Order: sequence, then C-alpha cells, then structure tokens
Amino acid sequence: VIVVAFVSGNTLLLDKQIIYTIHAVEGLDVGGDNAEDEAKEIYDNYKKKEKYMSVTVNHDDLTCIKDCFVEMVGFLSVGDVQGAAVTKSRLISYLEHLRRLSGFNIDAII
Repeated sequence: VIVVAFVSGNTLLLDKQIIYTIHAVEGLDVGGDNAEDEAKEIYDNYKKKEKYMSVTVNHDDLTCIKDCFVEMVGFLSVGDVQGAAVTKSRLISYLEHLRRLSGFNIDAII
C-alpha cells in the first residue's frame, strides 16, 4: 500500500511538472524577438524540476531533454530559426515520451 501510494503521488507530481514544461515549450515562438530569453527561462525552470525528477526518472531520458534544451538555445543565439524549430519538435517528443514512461504502469511500481 505504501509503495502504491508513493508511486501514485510521484506520478501525479511528475505528470504536472512535465505537462507544464511541454506547454511552455509548445508556446515558445522560435521566430520571436525574445525567443532566446524565453527558451532560457523555460530551461531554467525545467532545471529546478529536474532535481526532483532525477530521483525516479531514467537519467538517459533527462540527458536527452537537457541536450535538446541546450541545442535549441544555441540555435536561437545564432539566429537559426529552422534549427531551433526542429530541436523544439524533438524536445516536445522527448518530454511526451518521459511523460508516458513516468505514468501509471507496472514498471513504475517495480
């Protein structure tokens, strides 16, 4: 019962954090004037949440997400909107994958 309660609480918290990040990334206009600053702000917010996530989430998944954030900010810093858009799409895909993995399933309990 304790394990199921912990897994349920952890799943709900992770789901909330991941959904927030997905929505923030989806709302990022990579062609906008402040895109680089907005991307950095989203990434900084994600890094704060990542500390908790790293306790129960696969580190390879977190590394892929972190790499995408860094790559997207890099593209935006040099004005490569097309590269940033492609990386943004990959980032959303990785975040959605992380959300699926951290959902209610037997692997989360084991």
